[in-house]
Amino acid sequence: MANEISLEYELNKDRFQTKSESQLAYLLIDIKPVKGKNTNRAPLNLCLVMDRSASMKGQKIENVKMAIHNIIDQMSETDYLSLVSFNEEAEVLVPGQPILDRDALKKLVNQLTPQNGTAISAGMKQGLVELRKNLADNKINRMILLTDGQTYGDEEDCQQFAAEAASEGILITALGVGDEWYEEVLDTIAQKSNGKSDYIATPDDIIPIFADEMSNLQSVFAQSAVITLRFSQDVNLRKICRALPAISELEYTTIADNCVLINIGEIDVNQGQTLLAEVFLNLRQEGKYRIAQAELVYDIPAKNLFQQKVRKDIVAELSESELLSKKINPRVMNVAERVSAYDLQTRAMEQAASGDIAGATRKLRAAATRLLNLDETELAETALEEALNLSKQGSMSSSGTKKLRYETRKLTRKLVS
Repeated sequence: MANEISLEYELNKDRFQTKSESQLAYLLIDIKPVKGKNTNRAPLNLCLVMDRSASMKGQKIENVKMAIHNIIDQMSETDYLSLVSFNEEAEVLVPGQPILDRDALKKLVNQLTPQNGTAISAGMKQGLVELRKNLADNKINRMILLTDGQTYGDEEDCQQFAAEAASEGILITALGVGDEWYEEVLDTIAQKSNGKSDYIATPDDIIPIFADEMSNLQSVFAQSAVITLRFSQDVNLRKICRALPAISELEYTTIADNCVLINIGEIDVNQGQTLLAEVFLNLRQEGKYRIAQAELVYDIPAKNLFQQKVRKDIVAELSESELLSKKINPRVMNVAERVSAYDLQTRAMEQAASGDIAGATRKLRAAATRLLNLDETELAETALEEALNLSKQGSMSSSGTKKLRYETRKLTRKLVS
């Protein structure tokens, strides 16, 4: 068994009361590199796929160039970089190559010139071509995609290329600048590639967001991580999500009775990952029960370690004492409350999109209350503003929608221990 990564868990209660009916329990699973282990990073195989449509002119494209210059300065000679620009067509400005002549690479970056429309799939297709030139299991293979506009008629192609990337171990970070791009498109690209998406509100945010992404890349410890949860026959999974480093609902595959498999992607040195599962306990008598077993399989490219495994039994205790069952785990419930706030705004947007304006308005107001209770005043105000927009105009603003969608994903970051 591997000892590079630890699996630990907490339940929302130390003891659950014996009941005749099912009861909901929250299960928090922490996945972190073991302290003291060698955490040297693996080489990068990075492709930057940058929008150069006409709307990128001015401060947007200039900050993109500066952000890429900074990335080049931070990369080592063992890393590989490629740069693809796209509007209605794709152009390779920097073919996949090691970082040997930084000044020459920066001159190529400076050739980014905005013009014409937007076809994201063209950039993704060519980006995959460049990444495949240096694709290797012992590298961190990543595409960073940035756009400020709406792609037209090629959404299915974007999804297909994202799925291809995932099958080859390439994660995509999809970034949208401003308010004129479709979050559904970038979210789907990120989801299908096991990557992530984020919102860049202003051109001034481009440089720090790129710096954060580079820092994240350099802190990747393990990748291709898959967790299997085997529940006992008296336990039923209701839902599972990622709580850290950002909130997102996770898709899972049922591989046997009460057994699910979840692809969780990368594990970094600093935060690792934290998962939150909602389960129904159908246990009736006092005692300790193994309610599940978690098994993590992962690769550590920097050490040429592949298909490493670690397991953990998850045990719950039941008691007839009502007093003992009232003691809750504050950390687990704090995470659950923040995930709940994220869920509320997500469901509000789904209802708004389906035409249920009244239902969406109610959920946004409920989300605002939840956010205020979490001392997230600014986000709460945004939720109330968008509830007002819905009730008066029948729609939410683009900027407010994006702020709620992406900032509520980060609600758990303040809880990192």
